[in-house]
Amino acid sequence: MKKILNSLTVKFMKIGLLFLLFMIGASACHPIENDASAKGNIGNLDSLKGTWTLKYVFLGDVIDQPCSSSKMSHDITLNITNQLVDNTTDTFVINGKSAVNSIFGGLKILSFDENTQIGKAAITQLGSTKMAGPEDLMNCELRYFTLLNATKDFKIFKDTDGKTYLHLGDFKTDNQPSRNGGMYLIYIKN
Repeated sequence: MKKILNSLTVKFMKIGLLFLLFMIGASACHPIENDASAKGNIGNLDSLKGTWTLKYVFLGDVIDQPCSSSKMSHDITLNITNQLVDNTTDTFVINGKSAVNSIFGGLKILSFDENTQIGKAAITQLGSTKMAGPEDLMNCELRYFTLLNATKDFKIFKDTDGKTYLHLGDFKTDNQPSRNGGMYLIYIKN
């Protein structure tokens, strides 16, 4: 019995440590300021607003499920609202549901090209509720928060299936052949 309790204690300590590291990283983040080239190039963002469901995670050269090792009872969602973060003209309030916790923060639009539907962005003040869950779901959530918080680029497009997709993350920017195509989240609009 004592061995089982020690094993459980160690598992919960690991989950707690991972969550603490994530929260420290998230609290150390600060908004990225607009550069001169981005100003005045925001465009119409109506297609960006709304509720998105995470379908896949692109990791360099492979596409993975949102929580590859787990069966979740709900989808991971991101809602990009019409509401602006206080005292800003370019940062939209975001919220949603992750593997275990609810999330909230801002999506700062640095630039957006209406023709290509590609833009530059940053996640600001990302936070979440602080519930614990099974280790595999906590690991899934940590990966999701890490990728979401690393957002630099976004792209909106309609695929041949007629559905609207959002790629949000860090796209590959050089033209050199490599297996690293960036790391980003692939959402579908609800």
